[in-house]
Amino acid sequence: MTIVCHDHHDLNTMGHARAIDQWRARVLLVGGGFQVVFGAWWLVRALVPLSSTLVAGLLGVVVVLGGITITSSLLSSAPRPRGPEARRIERRLSIATLLQVAGSFLGPWLLRELHWQRLSLAFVMASIGLLLVWIHREVDSPYQGTAGRALIALSLFTLVLTGTGQTVFAGLSSAVVLLGCAGAGYHWLEHHELED
Repeated sequence: MTIVCHDHHDLNTMGHARAIDQWRARVLLVGGGFQVVFGAWWLVRALVPLSSTLVAGLLGVVVVLGGITITSSLLSSAPRPRGPEARRIERRLSIATLLQVAGSFLGPWLLRELHWQRLSLAFVMASIGLLLVWIHREVDSPYQGTAGRALIALSLFTLVLTGTGQTVFAGLSSAVVLLGCAGAGYHWLEHHELED
């Protein structure tokens, strides 16, 4: 008869790994939903100068509705993680997300006050990119690290553009990255269903 003993460190390590697995899936689901919404917002912002506000808005609504449909269908693939380690991870993810959202509003306002408004789009793109890179580092989520680094690189290129060209490039490139990352994450979830 074999008795298997786990010390406290092993149990903590296993609990941490399990929490990360659960949050990885949850981040792809919930984060994917946010990426669809913000991807649609960037798309509308890029298309308004190229078409009409109505056409851009309708396309944005279609993108968001599609994201809601996919997110709803995948809810069972990423149940809300439970346990003390999962709560610690959730707290860190929530704080980082709130900081990025606050920065997306306060950063452009401050840049406008300093008469550096042309830096606003690049600032928001880079802040979203940094959040995605950090989330990938936190829960090893697929695609998000790559998407974050792409947004940071594209934000630097945005700095050399001005006016309508900057708005269109920033909007289209951000939309492609965010919607592509969300779609890849949804595809991952379809093939990696976790136990509740």
